[in-house]
Amino acid sequence: MTNLIWDFDGTLFDTYPYMVSAFTKALQQNGIDEVEIDGDEIYQQMRVHSLNSAITKFSARFHLDSERLLADYRRFEALEIQLSQPFAGGPTILQAVTANGGQNGLLTHRDEQAIALLEQFKLKSLFTGFVTSQQGFARKPDPASLLFLIKQQHLNPTETFMVGDRKLDVEAAHNAGIKSVLFDPDYLLEATGNPTVTIHSLAELQQLL
Repeated sequence: MTNLIWDFDGTLFDTYPYMVSAFTKALQQNGIDEVEIDGDEIYQQMRVHSLNSAITKFSARFHLDSERLLADYRRFEALEIQLSQPFAGGPTILQAVTANGGQNGLLTHRDEQAIALLEQFKLKSLFTGFVTSQQGFARKPDPASLLFLIKQQHLNPTETFMVGDRKLDVEAAHNAGIKSVLFDPDYLLEATGNPTVTIHSLAELQQLL
């Protein structure tokens, strides 16, 4: 394990608490009472599936306009997400990869706000390649964005791992012909996607480098 290509949300940065908070505020903005909102259920829907599936599920449950709910969510999230921080152990692993002669890449469905957060925590310099939503690649598990980073960074595929927190990250790695690390801090995805390695804290990567 020489090179790591990182997912951002829920992998490198602990963004889900702020995403859930934004989603809760969006529901309240649309007239849903706080007592009807289960933050844990929202989190699990986002984490195991996706934001879009959460929009679909809860707009149907509460008879809301899904496009309006998503727009309200995005407005709250842009503010909430600025409070997120890297997961414990993440910066240390990034530094260890570069110290060992490897490279870090970033592959996220998030926009340039991910890059801004890396800069805020002085982590951007530890990366040699970035793909955000701005480039317009097909979403994971399509391998196009991963293959782009591998080519751009001149990575050896046999020494490169995708690190992510969802099944689609594992599938994207498989589709690109590289190995995968599933980061499952709360043991929600133990039987997911046949990853090469499953970890429950980023510190576990240290012994694999």
